[in-house]
Amino acid sequence: MEFDYYFFSLVFLENYIKNQSSEQGMIWMNLPERYRTDNAKFVILPIQYEKALTYGTGASLGSQEIIKASEHLEYYDDQFDCEPFEQGIKVLEPLSLNDSSPEEMVKTVSETIQNIPYEKFILGLGGDHAATIGIVKGLEQMHSDFSVIQFDAHADFRDSWNGSSLNHACVAKQISRKHSLLLVGVRSMDVDEKRQMDESSKVHLISRYDFSMEKIKEILPKLRPKVFITIDVDVFDPSCIRNTGTPEPGGLRWEEVIDALQLIFQEKEVIGADIVEFAPNDHFDAEAYSLAKLGYKMMGLKEKYGK
Repeated sequence: MEFDYYFFSLVFLENYIKNQSSEQGMIWMNLPERYRTDNAKFVILPIQYEKALTYGTGASLGSQEIIKASEHLEYYDDQFDCEPFEQGIKVLEPLSLNDSSPEEMVKTVSETIQNIPYEKFILGLGGDHAATIGIVKGLEQMHSDFSVIQFDAHADFRDSWNGSSLNHACVAKQISRKHSLLLVGVRSMDVDEKRQMDESSKVHLISRYDFSMEKIKEILPKLRPKVFITIDVDVFDPSCIRNTGTPEPGGLRWEEVIDALQLIFQEKEVIGADIVEFAPNDHFDAEAYSLAKLGYKMMGLKEKYGK
């Protein structure tokens, strides 16, 4: 009997520590409660989902590691001279969707987005890139017309992959059915994807090989005044982010991505963003911190330019 009591006490203590750690990990920057109420301007939606991936796994764990790493960020963004946290940052209950079908995932994410007040700035944290399809569908019920800017190493312009049109390899194709689209940083695609993108007047491509701020300035006027930004972390060079499903060599540098984002926030009304495909498997702390900083940078840009 004493053994049973001791055993169950240990189990209770272990579960308590896990629950406390989980709760702590879902608070952005470990902010005091007054900065994470329903009045917060910035709303973070963690999406724990990965299905029928192409290569590496682990993307469903990305959001929690990014949020945990955010605890170590500075409140002040010295580059953009602002403190976004003052406007409030609320983390919603994570969506645990690994057991859901792609259709169920898209429906759940879309409905969750629709329940977020219109005036909030939404930051989705994936999860594999298919989660973006659900976010965009949700935003369609809140905004009549917007374009999408996708930072990605891959074109993601397939009609179907691994038996589903809602796969991460089909994101751009799905989005382009209703929205004009700018793809930035692409350096891997199938010849059929290239042909289809060339034939579409709504799809604009800036490959890694052609990347420049001048190219972005040239294309931005062709997009709608409102835009949603989706960042597949494999757009970065593996020297910056290697914990992702398919880390393509020759990617964008940190400064290039931040400069591009600054230009977009200056020129457009950014209605939300997401960061997807971070798969924390091996020595990932620095990368999780970098992606937390990337999310906070986008909040800072929204605060600085106010569109």
